[in-house]
Amino acid sequence: MDYVTKEKCLITRDGEGKILPVEIVLESLPEKPMAQMIPLTKGEFQQLITDADLEEELLRTHIVNPSFTEDEFAHIKPSMYGAFKMALLALTTDTSQKEIQDSSTKALLDSIESKKKFTKTKVD
Repeated sequence: MDYVTKEKCLITRDGEGKILPVEIVLESLPEKPMAQMIPLTKGEFQQLITDADLEEELLRTHIVNPSFTEDEFAHIKPSMYGAFKMALLALTTDTSQKEIQDSSTKALLDSIESKKKFTKTKVD
């Protein structure tokens, strides 16, 4: 059995402590283009989970290439927004984009099923 390395545990930073961007494939898009993104820190990830108002700003500022102004990002296509979000979450949590997509789909389907049961119970 191999031990985990520090490199696997730590976010890669430069000599000044600045987090380095990582090249990542936007797997949910048909042409599978590349982008450069900066992984979220633990604190930023927690903010993303607890404060939905910060999602757009966190996402925009962690996309390095291509980079977007605030105004440009306000007009981003929904498919691109979703692709960047999925890639950032996968990069940050060290999981595959497919796993993120599958868990999101399952959560959505569970939510829909729960609402159906609740509505049926209310009607009965």
